[in-house]
Amino acid sequence: MTKQEIAGRLLALPGKIAEAEYALLKAEEGLRWYKLDLQKREDEIMNSGAIDGKNEAIRSAQLRSFTGQYREEVAGAEKEVLKAQVELRVLRTELETLKAVVELLKGAAA
Repeated sequence: MTKQEIAGRLLALPGKIAEAEYALLKAEEGLRWYKLDLQKREDEIMNSGAIDGKNEAIRSAQLRSFTGQYREEVAGAEKEVLKAQVELRVLRTELETLKAVVELLKGAAA
């Protein structure tokens, strides 16, 4: 990577990091929405009388059987949050690495 390429990438990274931060916020917002949707569905099921298990373990299993799709949506949203977090970390690491390279180049030029 040439000095010009390093400089160009250093100038581009703050914008890329901002985009990644917005993507993370959007993913987190989606996760909150799916969790709320799951909670609403669970409340509806509990209030409908469809859950009639004798103990907590049976009631939990019954509830899970009614909410599988909603739980999958939450799991998918959690995966999107993790992917967005990784992307942001990768960009921040690249920025720090390029800063270190610039410092090394300064030292070599002196």
